[in-house]
Amino acid sequence: MPKRSSAMTAVTGATDRRRSGGPGRLSAGEAARLPERLLEAAQAVFLEQGYARTTMDAVARAAGTTRKTLYARYADKSALLSAVVERLLDAALAPMRVQRSSESGSPDARTLLVTFGRELARLSAEPQVAGLNRLILAEAAQRPELAALFGTLYARAIAGVRECLDRLQRQGRLQLADPDRAAAAFIEMVASLPRLRALLGRPMSDDELEAGVVHAVDLFLGGCATRGSTGRKSAADSKPPTRRRALRRGAAPHA
Repeated sequence: MPKRSSAMTAVTGATDRRRSGGPGRLSAGEAARLPERLLEAAQAVFLEQGYARTTMDAVARAAGTTRKTLYARYADKSALLSAVVERLLDAALAPMRVQRSSESGSPDARTLLVTFGRELARLSAEPQVAGLNRLILAEAAQRPELAALFGTLYARAIAGVRECLDRLQRQGRLQLADPDRAAAAFIEMVASLPRLRALLGRPMSDDELEAGVVHAVDLFLGGCATRGSTGRKSAADSKPPTRRRALRRGAAPHA
């Protein structure tokens, strides 16, 4: 008997669950979980078939539902892929949303940024995310909708990080001339290497991820933290005085 693909396994499992509630009917619990099930099935089919070969029919079958149900929620394949990736991004940005309601009680800047950086790095290192990145990068040049999707999702990530940075700036912990550029720089500092290693099939270990995030956060704070907010001297403060500065201060010049 031929080996079943992962997408076919999803088809069988989802169909069996649907039938358990009666012909063509979902239990209340399954109806509540339907949106998540559609996206799980879509992610599996996209990763197995690629964007060009994936069809809405195939996703509907994998989810154990109908084309009508799928199209009622997603207008086309591009919208479906966007929802799949947004679900993963939402999970990574969740810690930032938790902090929104309690600005005064939020942890120090370093702890906060390490927490957020860790989530972004882990997201970039996920095998499923690497697979979706390969899919988008391989076909974006020929499919403008995928290039637009990548730009939209990246803008969402920047907005999520900027919200955190804006809060830290309001609290006097950061000094940012361009928060959007700072947010983009932060994302790349914590996520670019995990993303690249995952794309190459050589994912970083948990220890490597953690060390990289901590180092990136310290570099970031070294560039934009207000003086004294990190408990460390800035690079300018730690430089020995130059000959000109020493003369201005009245110090005897060195030979």
